[in-house]
Amino acid sequence: MQLLPSAEHGRFLAAVLLVIAILLAYLLGVHWWFTARHLEIGGQISDLRTQELRFREKAAERPALEKQLAEVQQYESNNPAFLPEADFESAAAGLTQRLKQIVSSHATDPTRCQIIMNQYAHATEPERFERVTIKVRLRCDLEPFAGILYDLESASPFLFIDDLQIFRQQGYVQPGQNKISTYLDIRFDLYGYIRKRVEIDEKTGRIKAKDSP
Repeated sequence: MQLLPSAEHGRFLAAVLLVIAILLAYLLGVHWWFTARHLEIGGQISDLRTQELRFREKAAERPALEKQLAEVQQYESNNPAFLPEADFESAAAGLTQRLKQIVSSHATDPTRCQIIMNQYAHATEPERFERVTIKVRLRCDLEPFAGILYDLESASPFLFIDDLQIFRQQGYVQPGQNKISTYLDIRFDLYGYIRKRVEIDEKTGRIKAKDSP
């Protein structure tokens, strides 16, 4: 009975064992510590090159983006939608002066069409740009008021009218006549916008209160 392999089979078995040992040595001593690491670095380099290419493409777009931004800023500076003043007080004063000029241009009889009251009002609801509002009260006849309303709403910069209320009133006896004169008591909010952006409180969603000087 032969327990040991023949010399020919022994050499073959030794060769197989040697190959297995070499593969194990490569996997344990070379692949995991050298080849795999280099493959990982190669993958990172490939990712970095992809990112670099993306950044280069974005950088190449910068001149075009800067040109578009300049065009937007130029349009914004010439935008007729905004009041020309830079702050609330100046804009409210300018808006009041414009209202007086328009009323005066339509008041053929100043006693029959005049501003009774105008008052500044700050906005409380959040908007992208700061709203400048004056609360107006007029005593006026219907015909001149229609012209005033048209001029205000077709003005440039853009003006808006809100909360319009009209009441018919009997006020006084005209001199030399026995007839009681009637007039319209007109109240409305007139507002426009300045370019100044407002700050919104993220927690409440309302306009942040301004600190006192």
